Amino acid sequence: MIGSDVFHLRLSNLEIQAERILDSSIKGRPLAVISSHNPDGIILSLSKEALSEGLRKGMRVLKARKMSASTLLLPYNVHLYRRLYKYIYKSLSKFTPIVEPYKLGQFFLDMGGMNSIYGNNQDAGSSIIKTIREETNVFSVIGISRNKLVSKIITAINPEPIYKIEVGGEAQFLAPLDPSFLPSTHIKYVNSIIRFLMIKKIKDIQSIANNYKYFQALFGIHATSLENESRGAYSSCIKPSILSDNMLVQKVLSVDSNDSNILHAALRALSDDLSLRLKKRKQVANKVILEIHYSDGYSANRIGSLKFNDSQYVFNTCFKIFNKLNKRRNRVRSVLINASHFQSYLQQEYLFSSKESSVIKISKVVDAIRSKYGLQSIQYANILRAQKTNQCLSI
Repeated sequence: MIGSDVFHLRLSNLEIQAERILDSSIKGRPLAVISSHNPDGIILSLSKEALSEGLRKGMRVLKARKMSASTLLLPYNVHLYRRLYKYIYKSLSKFTPIVEPYKLGQFFLDMGGMNSIYGNNQDAGSSIIKTIREETNVFSVIGISRNKLVSKIITAINPEPIYKIEVGGEAQFLAPLDPSFLPSTHIKYVNSIIRFLMIKKIKDIQSIANNYKYFQALFGIHATSLENESRGAYSSCIKPSILSDNMLVQKVLSVDSNDSNILHAALRALSDDLSLRLKKRKQVANKVILEIHYSDGYSANRIGSLKFNDSQYVFNTCFKIFNKLNKRRNRVRSVLINASHFQSYLQQEYLFSSKESSVIKISKVVDAIRSKYGLQSIQYANILRAQKTNQCLSI
């Protein structure tokens, strides 16, 4: 984009704010949102008061309890956070038709051409923050620049409600920051070169890139993207209406695990949930992204598709993707499945008995019961066994 019209809105510590909206009596009290009350559960989000008590994200629940008895530990309420997030999305759509939900608690807005309505970007940002505050009691901050990368970095490091980087000032803004803010530095090869050269600031990348032949010899095919990012040149467009075109299911394990029984049970629970949602919509998903997040912070994903929506087929497909993707020995922290690119689907009727038709008939009966009595009304034995050791597997 030519002008400084890309907004990144960050809902500061959304989980904590949501819990305090739900229960005003815990306002001002040290508060942490955790994966589960199991001693091996971890802190996912925490308040400033809890930070001052010495608690940190990723800390084990057992250690957190020993360090701060006054901190209230609440389980992760994903349904509450998603409802609030979707409500705010609808509010943002009143300001511009191009809103991209990025991650839970973050949005990108294309405000190009809106100055004729709001006067300038600062006034538009103030109106957005004020509206969200009045409608939901949620605090937010906005970063403004000519692209998504710089705007997102602004809200990550700057505490001011609204902060703008003018066109041409991106490189200077990024120069003193850690290289980890740049997407290309998370590529394994690029990261290894940066660590080998002991590069500590983005300005060091900018300096090396001045000798482009040398820079290209170091970073190979990633040289161009890394140089552009280091100078704040980023061409990714804002993609609107993602919320209405995807279906997300996720499990955060209460205990990090590489136990195949627990992981397969989690996958079964996720795939059953996804299958039931697809059947209710009478659709299939031409694109499915399965993500695995590990205890050491590493994540990986793989893409597949769902041509049918019966629960056994969905599980088998997700199981194959998972096994191809999960090649590490590290313990898994969470599994996520994101389905999109939907199309209508009509179930074929089989005139002759077959093994496949029998599986589909059983699946239809199970789904009918679940539709009436809930997803937990019928469970596979391996899920019930795994629930005893990992509480988050319950739907």
